[in-house]
Amino acid sequence: MDIGEILANLGFDWRVALANLANFLIIIWILKRFAFKPIAKIIEEREDKIKKGLEDAEKSATELQMAKQTSEKTALEARSEANKIIASAQKESEKILAEAKVMQEEQAKQTMAKAEKLIQQEKQKMIQDIKKEVADLVIFATEKFIKEDLTKEKQEKIIKGLSSEK
Repeated sequence: MDIGEILANLGFDWRVALANLANFLIIIWILKRFAFKPIAKIIEEREDKIKKGLEDAEKSATELQMAKQTSEKTALEARSEANKIIASAQKESEKILAEAKVMQEEQAKQTMAKAEKLIQQEKQKMIQDIKKEVADLVIFATEKFIKEDLTKEKQEKIIKGLSSEK
């Protein structure tokens, strides 16, 4: 028994097999030309999109990291600048307070000097008033004592004489 008979007993016909093989090759060629190439092209496009998306994501992550670093640096610089401004403002306020204190002390000294000067003037005025009063009393007492009426010129002469003695 040869292989052809065994295959024939099994229902295998080489003409049908050859026709099936030809049909199979034609279908593969048709699928390859009209189905596999467009599917491969679509798959390739999707792969490119995915690669581009991954690259963009990595690029965005890098940019985000750089932005965070820049933001942190800017915040640190802003804090440093704010601290400098606060320190400067404190120094300025201390300087202003010191100047105000000096001005207040100067004003107090001036006020004290004016008050002392005013007191001296009042003292001199009171002394003059007391001298005049004493002189008037002395003249009055002298008039009473002498029983003579002194004229105005005599009174002034006696007052000047009494004033110059002291």
